[in-house]
Amino acid sequence: MPLRFSANVNRLRAELRGKHGPEQLAILSRAIEQLPVAALVADNSARYVAANIHAENLTGYTGTELLSMSVGDLAVMPAEELLEDRWGRFIGRGAQRGEYDVRRKNGSTIRIRYWAFASIAPGLHLSLLQPV
Repeated sequence: MPLRFSANVNRLRAELRGKHGPEQLAILSRAIEQLPVAALVADNSARYVAANIHAENLTGYTGTELLSMSVGDLAVMPAEELLEDRWGRFIGRGAQRGEYDVRRKNGSTIRIRYWAFASIAPGLHLSLLQPV
């Protein structure tokens, strides 16, 4: 993960400690809006609960549309493979990075590099995405 994000993620984890529910989501939403890359927050069932403007621009989906989607909806790989294999390993390891193709709203795909952090708060997981 680029060093410029390490401090942001660590500060965010500290700020979220002891927070719950709507307060936690409000803090997360404000924090990811400040990031210079696409950011998505998913819950334990891999459903998006927060997205920033850069994620909207990258995917072509509105924030409202993204919040009705799951991690598997954006991935070009079969959802079963993603959720059973990668998602499970990600949660188990606590972090993951790599590259994969994202399906955009207009049907095109874009190769992205990602940095993902499990349990940034209980049951919430942050992914940072950048086009390759």
